[in-house]
Amino acid sequence: MHSEVISNAAAHWNSYQLADILSHCFEGYLVPFTIDGETFAMRFAAEDMSLNDSRIWTQNGEPKALAIISRRGQTSRLAAFAIRPELRGQGFGRQFMQQLIDEARARGDRSMWLEVIVGNDSGLALYERMGFVRQQTLVGFNAVSAALFTQTGELQEIDPLVMANKMMTDANLRLPWLSAPETLYKLPGKAFVLNDVAYAMVATAPQGFRVRMLYVDPAARGQGLAKKLLTLLRERFSGLYTATAIPEPIAPVFLSSGYRQDPITQYEMLLKL
Repeated sequence: MHSEVISNAAAHWNSYQLADILSHCFEGYLVPFTIDGETFAMRFAAEDMSLNDSRIWTQNGEPKALAIISRRGQTSRLAAFAIRPELRGQGFGRQFMQQLIDEARARGDRSMWLEVIVGNDSGLALYERMGFVRQQTLVGFNAVSAALFTQTGELQEIDPLVMANKMMTDANLRLPWLSAPETLYKLPGKAFVLNDVAYAMVATAPQGFRVRMLYVDPAARGQGLAKKLLTLLRERFSGLYTATAIPEPIAPVFLSSGYRQDPITQYEMLLKL
């Protein structure tokens, strides 16, 4: 007979402990995943993690599952969800998800988002049973050729907050959580503008330089500026890549600018509360 599994607020653990728990719970996952304490703190702070709403489930005092909840206004996101192998296949996933959904409704959230890797069939099936609906496919890219380390006067560095504010004024813009302007300006990195109308955010990480998002003023679209911007960035930063957070319809501009699509893709999913 198994002992009781107890729910706890993640606020009882620090970033280094949470990083260890998350890595531990992802053991045997479809895509290997580990994270250190400093990266955990930087990443999830930018994503607006709520420690009081995030959960650690323990059994006999040992962490067995973790859910990271991010919140903005009346919208929440399941930023990470992992269960130890010994608890999998016993209905705990559904139990824990129902708790998270009930708590989101109780605090007045209107919607909950998440991403799931394509190929994680058990995870996808769970989320669909809970009422989540696929919204779009997210992809990632790697620069094909090595950087030439060239710098021209065409790219002007700006404060990332300037780019974020510009994007926030576009009423028609709806981006995934990881690529949203509210996330971008909090990350360590650089923002650039081309011709005062085309913007890019390049984040720095232990793995290298990562393009987080592009934005072109609506009136300047269709002039090849996004392609030129991506090409200039590829020539300036060695080993440039993106997170798996780029909406699939944007893929052609990356593919035509010297980037190769990563085989890992994700579904972005939404539950209306």
